[in-house]
Amino acid sequence: MASRVISPSTYVTVCVLLVLLTGLTLAVSFAPLPGVWHIVVGLTIGVVKASLVVLFFMHVLLSDRVTWLVILAACVSVGILFVLTLTDYLTRGMVPNVPGH
Repeated sequence: MASRVISPSTYVTVCVLLVLLTGLTLAVSFAPLPGVWHIVVGLTIGVVKASLVVLFFMHVLLSDRVTWLVILAACVSVGILFVLTLTDYLTRGMVPNVPGH
């Protein structure tokens, strides 16, 4: 059975991209962005970097559908945890005079 392989030049390209995105993250941290844009841009760059690592270095790009389903289930689970945490955090001030808040 012939298996698909990722070429070494692709690995070098992805590695260079990761290094450039790391430099971009550093540059954004010093940029005078208004409001919450530091968080938005930083998280976007982080998601792109994590996606590159998962797709190429963990060989998910060439994996079976079951692997993709497991990754999708993990992302949905983490998304649910983030939503529940943010729901708790953002609604803490809604009830006045509650001890501990």
